[in-house]
Amino acid sequence: MKQHKYYLVWQRYRKLWRLYWLPWSIIALGIILRLDQYLFNRSLWLDEAFFAVNIVDRSFLELLKAPLEYTSYARPPGFMLLAKLSVLLFGNSEFSLRLVPFLCGLSSLILFRRLARAYISKPAVSLALFFFAISDALIFYATEFKQYSSDVLVVITLGLLAARYQNKPLTSRRLITLAMGGMLAIWFSFTSVFILAGIGLVLATPFLIRKQWGPVFKLGTVFLFWLGHFAVLYHYFIHVSTPVDRWMHQFWVVENAFGPPNISLETGLWFYNRFLQILANPGGLGSIRLAGLVGLQLASLGVIIGCIALLIERKPTLILVSLPAGLALGAAGLHLYPFSGRMLLFLTPMLYLVLAEGISKIQINLPLSAASRQCCQAVLPGSASRQCFQAVLPKIILISFFVFFPVSRAIWHWFHPRVMQEIKPVLAYVDQRRQRNDIVYLYYWAEPAFRYYAPAYGFHFADCRSINPVPANAYIKEVDYYRQKRPMQPAAVETTRCILGIAETWQQARPDLELLQGHGRIWFVFAHINEPEQQLFLHDLNARGTQLDHYEQPGAAAYLYHLPDS
Repeated sequence: MKQHKYYLVWQRYRKLWRLYWLPWSIIALGIILRLDQYLFNRSLWLDEAFFAVNIVDRSFLELLKAPLEYTSYARPPGFMLLAKLSVLLFGNSEFSLRLVPFLCGLSSLILFRRLARAYISKPAVSLALFFFAISDALIFYATEFKQYSSDVLVVITLGLLAARYQNKPLTSRRLITLAMGGMLAIWFSFTSVFILAGIGLVLATPFLIRKQWGPVFKLGTVFLFWLGHFAVLYHYFIHVSTPVDRWMHQFWVVENAFGPPNISLETGLWFYNRFLQILANPGGLGSIRLAGLVGLQLASLGVIIGCIALLIERKPTLILVSLPAGLALGAAGLHLYPFSGRMLLFLTPMLYLVLAEGISKIQINLPLSAASRQCCQAVLPGSASRQCFQAVLPKIILISFFVFFPVSRAIWHWFHPRVMQEIKPVLAYVDQRRQRNDIVYLYYWAEPAFRYYAPAYGFHFADCRSINPVPANAYIKEVDYYRQKRPMQPAAVETTRCILGIAETWQQARPDLELLQGHGRIWFVFAHINEPEQQLFLHDLNARGTQLDHYEQPGAAAYLYHLPDS
């Protein structure tokens, strides 16, 4: 049948659109979404502040001396040194601190297209790129002062390196490049060890099948070099014991991030829940809540079909995308690595590759619908409507079901930028309105962010003191760990204008409130506190005195009270 002229014109531009304009349009969209969040310049929240004070206060050499203040969690040394360099070059600000993650996020977005073209079928490339561009987690962590964005960039870079050398002769130059590339990867991303294992198997498999032991031995030498280098970094940076370790382990136990100790029905349920969790966070493909479960079920179907398709058509790709996840699961079973949330952000590139491949295979066998046919007939005349219908509309309808949740999240955050704990405007408000003899009381978890921002708002963190001994707790948490390293005796209320709260719960902090009774105007600054706990503090303060002023922001607040003699 002769094709309609409109359809011929459409076909002519379709290939150009798919190969060039569409991918770069998606990349441009991803850049805009990341730039919008970066320029919003939200306040550093608790976890960022833990790390930021180390970068600002320590020298390059001191950053390489573990452990860091507040936290026992090691950061890749390469990432820390780049962050320090950014602060020295551009000044101490949120922009300079987040510059390295931001540039890693942009670079990942651009390179991901090449990764997709190397590992999945052509029809799936743009869809994988679209998921990557609008990913809620990838956008957030591209503007978060943590190493997770650099983890993603390292994963993509290593994947491209493996694709370049796959089925190629192992020359000395290539072996040296592999060895040095893996070494540098470990310096910038500890999770790269999972990816390097997958890359090693992908590169070695063809030689193992052909029983070519010479190349296998050469690759084994490279793998031993990687392993030895990781062992050195593990000894000096990762496996550094501090009193906070027990607390961090318990934190991830509560998050159910470690596998059950025995193989049982509970193990199967844990694997299923972890699978859904990774699709929700960091995948951003739905939510555990009822409204988002449909998206998760669709995504799980797409991932399963994608794995089957890769098993049949692209086994090396399946090895590369599945082995790192399997190793991370094994580490979780041994309680060595938490399999949860942000700790799995490095797996998102592989997740989107598999999902896009699965959706692409579903599209090929998609049945036609009468509603779609009528829609095409309304747009194009004659035979062109049937050709349009067969080529376009069913795919659009299918894809819309899969992308609805991540697209809706991206649209929402375009109008409502992501915020955590907006302590900057709270401190600015207090600074503008506090009187000379006012006391500032810092809630326990507000200390790290206050310490970072204090110089910008007229405060002196070095003058801050606690007024009670630290209560005994089951675990030593980050703030107590830092205070133990700079021991000081509790001060009298009369000797300081800045008081550090001794505990995160109202019950344990009551001795502070009792000593503050009768000291007039006191600003209570809260951050990283749950609403019920904050209400307990306020209820107690309302019983003790009169609230004169208040200022609230997302995740942070300040309340001015006059506490007379009882």
